[in-house]
Amino acid sequence: MFHFTTNIPELDKENQELFLASKILEKISNKSGLTTHEFYKELVLQGVDLELHENVLLAAIAIETMLSVDMEEEYYTEH
Repeated sequence: MFHFTTNIPELDKENQELFLASKILEKISNKSGLTTHEFYKELVLQGVDLELHENVLLAAIAIETMLSVDMEEEYYTEH
């Protein structure tokens, strides 16, 4: 896994949550229509600390939101 760190602890924590969310999203599927239940199930299966669940879910929502907007007609991604 890619490890990206800065000298800003808050940013490092947020980046860690984003990378974890993206790893889980890629593991589940690259198709749209993922449910919260499916994501939480994978959080548990991956052994993610309960304290991180909310932040990792919010990171996944941010990723999905960014990828759902087509910037140009040639650029498109599901996930």
